[in-house]
Amino acid sequence: MDMTRRYFLTASATAAAAAVASNAAMALADEAQEAKQPRWSWEVKPEPISDDQIAETLDADICVIGFGSSGTTCAMAAAQSGAKVVVLQKMERVVTNGWCVAAYNSKMFLEAGKTYDLPKIYADFADLSNGRDNPKVVQTFLKRSGEVVDYVIRQTPEFTPIMLGTGHTYGWYINNDMATRYNQFQKLLNAIANKAIEAGAEIRYSTPAVQLVQDETGRVIGAIGEGPDGYVKVNAAKGVIICTGDTSDDPEMIEAFCPILEGVRSVHMEPCNTGDGHKMALWAGASMDPAPHTMMMHFDPTWMIEGNAPYSGIPWLRVNLNGERFGNENLGYQSHVTQVRFQPEMTAFQIIDSNWDKHAPNGEYPHPNSHSRSTADPVNDWAAALERGAIIQADTLEELADLCGINKENFLATVERYNELVDLGVDEDFGIPSEFIVLNGIKEPPFFAIKRMPAKLATCGGLTINEKLEVLNAEGEPLGGLYAAGNASGSYYGDDYPLFITGGSHGRAWTFGVLSARSALGLLDEPVDELGM
Repeated sequence: MDMTRRYFLTASATAAAAAVASNAAMALADEAQEAKQPRWSWEVKPEPISDDQIAETLDADICVIGFGSSGTTCAMAAAQSGAKVVVLQKMERVVTNGWCVAAYNSKMFLEAGKTYDLPKIYADFADLSNGRDNPKVVQTFLKRSGEVVDYVIRQTPEFTPIMLGTGHTYGWYINNDMATRYNQFQKLLNAIANKAIEAGAEIRYSTPAVQLVQDETGRVIGAIGEGPDGYVKVNAAKGVIICTGDTSDDPEMIEAFCPILEGVRSVHMEPCNTGDGHKMALWAGASMDPAPHTMMMHFDPTWMIEGNAPYSGIPWLRVNLNGERFGNENLGYQSHVTQVRFQPEMTAFQIIDSNWDKHAPNGEYPHPNSHSRSTADPVNDWAAALERGAIIQADTLEELADLCGINKENFLATVERYNELVDLGVDEDFGIPSEFIVLNGIKEPPFFAIKRMPAKLATCGGLTINEKLEVLNAEGEPLGGLYAAGNASGSYYGDDYPLFITGGSHGRAWTFGVLSARSALGLLDEPVDELGM
């Protein structure tokens, strides 16, 4: 009886252990199966669209996908180079965000006596990139941007570029009114688009590209768009050029490649930058810059209804909603915006007293930050921002805290400590240089607060390319027949967007837009001086 009982208990324990082991094995199998499941939607390649689904077929030399800053210049250059061009554009018109263009060794700047140390500029760029850039790709921009931008300027004589004080940047605005800069840039791109059409380019609006077409070797030989009347297949004998912009309007791609932008409000009026070109190229076997991608997250332009206020880059005292100073205000512009991104409600306030006009770049303030100078008419722009509510004014610090919703007790203590540092002439807390902090006293009413919240402008990582603008596969070899320009292209930015190259995003878009067309046509090494004349 005793043996029977022992046997029964032993058998039961063995069975239980076997059950546990079986369950564990099943759990591991489930985990393994789950691990095989794709995490991201674009990891599932769609079924090819068959020829019997095609409503229309077009033959071209070049198919340009996207019609923004890089797409318009690409189409114009390709058509003026004698190519038959078809553009597939997702939206019903040209769409862009931004207003200025960088170029080195451009004719107008050279004639004005400007010189450039391109190796030093590249060294500074590489330092910000933390070694993640492709030097040959970056130097293609540095060495040829002037030539390309001169070409685009020649094509649009009705728009007069304004040379900005950076020494390498053009803007387009009316009567020195910076408020007109975005609208003027949109009109400029429309004019470039019209030049492409005049040269013979065919534009298919409201026809987003949905798939690339490849031959048996994997070479890209065309693209398929989905138009109002069905699928349109474009056979591209020379190449397909992806100019679809960035990924910042696609929440899933933000999570995958630039999670710091999750929850940050966008300034895009039309959220069309959803990584369409990236996804199509990945399905075709292309490779992409590894995460995290560089981002453009700025205070200005802003999504806030009260609009922009000037001087977002000046290292005046900044506090969060808790009334606390939270860091060194003299960091690079993007770095400070990133600081604010991690504050409560992604909110900070610049604080200054009645001497703001003396403590600004237009007065005695020596600060070099590129976003310190964002006004050409400081007195009137300040007054306009006050009227809109972008700047808050109060006669006392207590009232200012109440108007801004800042913790009053902490705020008063913060300002008291800050003024001690101003008088001392040394920022013992966060290390602001003495030449700046001594000008930042918050002592004489009225007092001002400027609310700053980050805005999402763009992500700046894309398809890996070489200096010929050819898209590469996972082995680093050209996929064949596929090119990329603008923010659809990668192998360029690294850890930080180089704000010292003001207008660098659109400068790269124009330069690579034009050069990708020339590359696909076998004309990359030939200058564009005579193009379109």
